[in-house]
Amino acid sequence: MVKKKVTPIKLTRFEKARLIGARALQLSLGATPLVDISGSIDPVDIATLELKENVIPLKVGVLVK
Repeated sequence: MVKKKVTPIKLTRFEKARLIGARALQLSLGATPLVDISGSIDPVDIATLELKENVIPLKVGVLVK
């Protein structure tokens, strides 16, 4: 019987950076922000806010050996 490994829910700093970078690129190319933007229009700030509010439309696939 093969035991399935479970990874922790917390993202590493590298995964966070990858998600924020990918989402910031989408936003800079015209994607609609999923959070209310009141002050900053910087795509990186908007992507960071989306990640903090857990509404970022991206997922991380982790290969566990």
